Amino acid sequence: MNTKRTECNLCGSNNYEAVYKRKVGKCVGKRKSKKEYTIAEAEIEKPDKIFKCNNCGLVFAEQTENLKYYADRYAEMVDEEYVKEEKGRRLASIKILKRIRKYKRYGRLLDIGCATGFLLDEARRRKWEVSGIEISKWAAVYAKQKLNLDVINGSSEKTSFPDGFFDVIVMIDVLEHLTDPKYTLLEIRRILKNDGVLYISTPNISSAVSRILGAKWWGINKFHLFYFSKRTLEKMLDACGFKVKKYNPHIRIFSVNYWVKRIKSYNYVVYKVLDFFSRVGVFGRASLKINFHDQIEALSIKVRKLDYLVNLAVAKKKKAVKEDMKVFVVLPAYNAEKTLERTVKDIPKDVVDQIILVDDKSRDRTVEVAKGLGVKIFQHKKNMGYGANQKTCYSKALEEGADIVVMVHPDYQYDPTIIPKLIKPIQMGEADAVFGSRMMKGGALEGGMPLWKHNVNILLTAFENVILGTYLTEYHSGFRAYSANLLKTINFELNSNKFVFDTEMIVQSLMHHFKIEEIPIQTRYFDEASKIKFLPSILYGVGIIWAMIKYILHTKGIYKFRQFE
Repeated sequence: MNTKRTECNLCGSNNYEAVYKRKVGKCVGKRKSKKEYTIAEAEIEKPDKIFKCNNCGLVFAEQTENLKYYADRYAEMVDEEYVKEEKGRRLASIKILKRIRKYKRYGRLLDIGCATGFLLDEARRRKWEVSGIEISKWAAVYAKQKLNLDVINGSSEKTSFPDGFFDVIVMIDVLEHLTDPKYTLLEIRRILKNDGVLYISTPNISSAVSRILGAKWWGINKFHLFYFSKRTLEKMLDACGFKVKKYNPHIRIFSVNYWVKRIKSYNYVVYKVLDFFSRVGVFGRASLKINFHDQIEALSIKVRKLDYLVNLAVAKKKKAVKEDMKVFVVLPAYNAEKTLERTVKDIPKDVVDQIILVDDKSRDRTVEVAKGLGVKIFQHKKNMGYGANQKTCYSKALEEGADIVVMVHPDYQYDPTIIPKLIKPIQMGEADAVFGSRMMKGGALEGGMPLWKHNVNILLTAFENVILGTYLTEYHSGFRAYSANLLKTINFELNSNKFVFDTEMIVQSLMHHFKIEEIPIQTRYFDEASKIKFLPSILYGVGIIWAMIKYILHTKGIYKFRQFE
């Protein structure tokens, strides 16, 4: 038996107290409680003790058995009563899919704890690409043989899906059974796409029904190891990098006969009366929808907050660097004749597959110099602006098959020799974009950045961090690496052709929940380097303010901007 005092799964505290102790020999209802687990069974044995964390409020049962005990009981489960309620369970599944459709309309859907696969089957009919995980051998075989579904028999911890594989992950009446829900949610976050949706349904320990019925409440049984309220579920999701977008009422749809059998555990006299009427004609087979408000349904999305937890707590082992990824460097050039050759010379050719230069109708010999450097050249017929130049850079790089695109200003202010450090987080699967920050470790002032420009940079970055809820040290670097997946997802073609393009790229990346990392860099300021004059700097600042206003209007639903969709 495992009765040792353990840490709270949510906050790590060992400061908790017992809020429930099962009386020895105490039974529920007229019959002895059952020790075996089935989904449809109401009279399951109660836990010995239930604790509440004094720090975060999470309620959890004492795990008196070895972990294998719970896994074995789930694996051995056979529940024919579950299948008899197929009609109602399918109707409930359709309602869930409609709720999910408001946030995600198609793609790959994974149902963890899919049972016999009724939800998966309904999702497949609606053109979802579906997969399931089910620990019960009986239920998994039913789903595979009866419904021809792709279902893995086992636990979610033993699967090895790639990062960002699923658009939607569903967990209905699963979270409360897990021995380590935090670990599982972190793993779910890893395999969920950055714009993916997580749907969770779990009993609500703080509901009125739970408080009235106490230990008799159906939600308390030996196989429920954790008991969530809205507050603790939201805390758990937040700690694992999720944000709840919507809570929904939980509607149960079962036959009258099913409801009557459930009442037997609470009041035998009422059960006998209702059982008599349920046998009249077809009344007992009629479907009945009821909401007891004792179940939490939460639709959540991934957020960047606390992303580091995924890397620290999920696999607890390093990912292999994907050195076979094609790395392209793009140079948005305008009047870069004097500095272009030095910039290209410092680009490490052993890690870069191709260099693309886009000339924005320079008035000097930029193109002539580029032709002698072995780079691929694209020319604008007229000067279109810094943002327009980047649009061409990224479009051409994607057309050529780039996996990672590094943008370097060809004015030699940035040091291209550190490109391997810049792209490594993307190769490791730990970031979707990496920015070289001049503000980290004093790199800007040491490199000669004018003090006024340094201070304005800090103020604008702080303003953007407040609006966007981020913690970047700089928004205005001209040395960046993007994954091809990010560039293919966001609508960068709809961004400004001017300097505010860089900020709009960040807003779009955050809107799609891509992860941004930073590395410290030093820069060089000298007479030949490109400079933004005072008036364009003012216009740039105004453009940033307008970008933040658009973000607020879009996220608040006041006005939708296509570039952020």
